[in-house]
Order: sequence, then C-alpha cells, then structure tokens
Amino acid sequence: MANIQAVVFDLYGTLIYLADETKPYIRLFADVGLRTPEEFRRGRRIALSEDFDNLDGLVRRIKPTIQINLDQYQQELENEIASASLYPETKKVLGKLRDQKIKLGLISNLASPYKEPFFDLGLNDYFDEVLFSCDSGLRKPNPIIYQKMIDMLGCNPAQVLMTGDKIHADVDGPKSIGMNTVHLDRINNSPCSISTLEGIFQYL
Repeated sequence: MANIQAVVFDLYGTLIYLADETKPYIRLFADVGLRTPEEFRRGRRIALSEDFDNLDGLVRRIKPTIQINLDQYQQELENEIASASLYPETKKVLGKLRDQKIKLGLISNLASPYKEPFFDLGLNDYFDEVLFSCDSGLRKPNPIIYQKMIDMLGCNPAQVLMTGDKIHADVDGPKSIGMNTVHLDRINNSPCSISTLEGIFQYL
C-alpha cells in the first residue's frame, strides 16, 4: 500500500453509535404520506442533502400542504441524538493518528440534527476536514464528495485510506476513484475487514 498521508472516517457506526435508535424520520415519512420506495428515497435524499433548522422545515419541503403535529417526532429525535456515544477506542485511535502526523477527514451522510453529537462528544478537535452531506449537498457514494475531501486534505487518492461500516459508501465509493479502503465490520468480522478502529494501523 502507498504511503498513507490521511485517513478519512465515516461517523455513525464507525466512530459513534446511537444507543437508543428509534429512527423517527422513517415513521415521519410514512405519516406524512410517503408510500412508495421512490417517495421514501426522495424524502431521504432531501433530508440528507439539504440543511433544515427543524423538522417543520423538512416536512414543508417534502409535503408543503400537510398539517401534522411534530412534537412526538421532535422528542424522539432529541432522545435519539442524546443517546449518541463513542465507541471505546475512538478517541484513542484518533489521538494516535494525530500523534503520527496523519491528516484526518470525515465524510458523513446525515440529516442536520445528527451533526450535534460530533461536536458534543469532542470529535471536532481531532479532524482537519469535515464534510456533512446536509451541508455539502453531496452524499456518499457520489465520487465527487470523496474527491472534494481529497482536495481539501491536499492529497492524491492513493495517499488516503477510508474506513467505515457501509460497503457501498465507505469502500466501493472511495475505491472507485483510487482511494485505499478498509471495511469496518464490528459484528461479523471477515478476513477482508477490521473489527475495531485499531485495525486500521495495519494498513498505514
């Protein structure tokens, strides 16, 4: 493997997890009348690639004329976000990479409210560059978002290693533009994946 100058991480399922995952957006989409897979995909695309201050803004973007009480969804959303926790090795690994002068980047597909734990848990202190889909308007596995991160880090693809828990978004996508990748599989670890973040050091 080429000399790795930077490591790019996914966020949820990689650095942090939701201890109380209720997926309020899925129920909200159903309750505002999204019925077909195509409608759900459109709702998800809007939620992940546009910035909304609150659920009301999202609902009005998806279904402008609908009237719905969002209090329960908002409370569930707040509870879910409040349950965000670091994986045990997250900060140790990030700190070790920083000590080794490895640049750190993050690319995450998420809706605006889910950015909060990244800052509340102190992860922003470790990263050189961050791309949230809701801010950039781009989502993994669109090759443009990986190239944008590479440019921000000042590297070429062969100098960057990306890791995350989704094969299509964190392995296949970045690999398509020449990045090095390793799949993080905490449950069913295979010879082609790592079971914890500490496994990335064998790829540097």
